[in-house]
Amino acid sequence: MIMSHRGAVFTLGLLMALPAFTADSLLVVDRGLPQANLNNVSGSSRSNVRWGWHEQGFLGDDFTIGSAGERWVIDSIRTWAVPGGKGAAFQHLGDYFQDVRLHFGQGDVTPVTAAQLTQGSDETSSANVRITDATQNGALLYDDFGTPLRVFQIDFSNLGLAVEGGTKYRFGVWGQGRTVPNDENVYSWYNHASNAALSGSRQDGADGIMLLFDAAGRAQGEHKAEGNGWDKSADINVQVYAHRVAVGQTVSAK
Repeated sequence: MIMSHRGAVFTLGLLMALPAFTADSLLVVDRGLPQANLNNVSGSSRSNVRWGWHEQGFLGDDFTIGSAGERWVIDSIRTWAVPGGKGAAFQHLGDYFQDVRLHFGQGDVTPVTAAQLTQGSDETSSANVRITDATQNGALLYDDFGTPLRVFQIDFSNLGLAVEGGTKYRFGVWGQGRTVPNDENVYSWYNHASNAALSGSRQDGADGIMLLFDAAGRAQGEHKAEGNGWDKSADINVQVYAHRVAVGQTVSAK
């Protein structure tokens, strides 16, 4: 069953650590955290929501870089996760999950980078995957029906993904949950999303359509938030850094 949990996240400060990228890398897709209409106090104008697809696979989305005829290389991708719930509000992403993976592609998606997580820590097994507690850098705790939850920023860097301008590419981020104490279930992955019109910030490529993938990354169709767990549309928040390459220049894709 697809589930949403409404919540709130506030502005990340300018001092947030940026993902590693080349000197000519640009923020080419800015669909970052919303800046307005946050928390339950916003009532029906609330912009934030978290999404997960439990026991089936994971939710993803898509984005487009540049214009047709251009060639780009994606250096870094940033997303946000909001795990936990009543009775489970841990300090570290590693307390909830064993690993984290970035899937990427045009139809089905496959893992392009991954890292193991350590319980009791936000450290990862890869220098190319960085976890940051966004709530320690200016973001409000996410209000999950009265339960305050941390928002974790995930930066995947040094990707080297060669893409064509003007073409849609799909992505998905999720991890294998740890077992819930005294329970047969595992912690579920939730991606942070928002309604573009109410976010108060740039929401590049927002179209109100999220994507469903099974655990192997095979495409399972689309998901629209409005009328299916929420009262308005939503897109997964993402920021993409990339650099443009000249036509004819050799690019080796990872």
